[in-house]
Amino acid sequence: MMMRFPVVTLCAGLLLATPAWGQVYRCTDAEGRVTITNVLIDKTSCKRMQIEADTTVPPPIDSSKRRPGAASTSTPPDYPSVSADEQSIRNDARRAILNQELADEQQRLESARNQLATQEKVPPGMEDAERRETRLRPFRETIARHERNIEDLKRELGDLR
Repeated sequence: MMMRFPVVTLCAGLLLATPAWGQVYRCTDAEGRVTITNVLIDKTSCKRMQIEADTTVPPPIDSSKRRPGAASTSTPPDYPSVSADEQSIRNDARRAILNQELADEQQRLESARNQLATQEKVPPGMEDAERRETRLRPFRETIARHERNIEDLKRELGDLR
């Protein structure tokens, strides 16, 4: 009984691994339209096509021969590119934009901190702790969002060549 399960599993695996067999026909109707199908529509207007299956598998990429950071495919010769000077100009413009965004985000963070400080000045005895936390939560979330934005901008500036 124990040997039966592996044999059944092996047979099922072999049946699933067999390639699909079928016929493909190229049929042309009276108006000249071409239809490719696996169903023989009309014996006079359909011709059986010979299709060979491509069963070759490309060899795996040897990662030890690739340079780190190298593209996996080569760039086509007609692919647009920019000169080093043009790229430098673009990088400088991008750096200026990111620096301005960073300064703006730092101002927003300072403003959000001031708003939180103002809200925290309300005496704790005026409301219960849960209500106070609910009221202050949006201010704290805004501060956290600005801090994340500043971190992201600094990282992007650091990645810029």
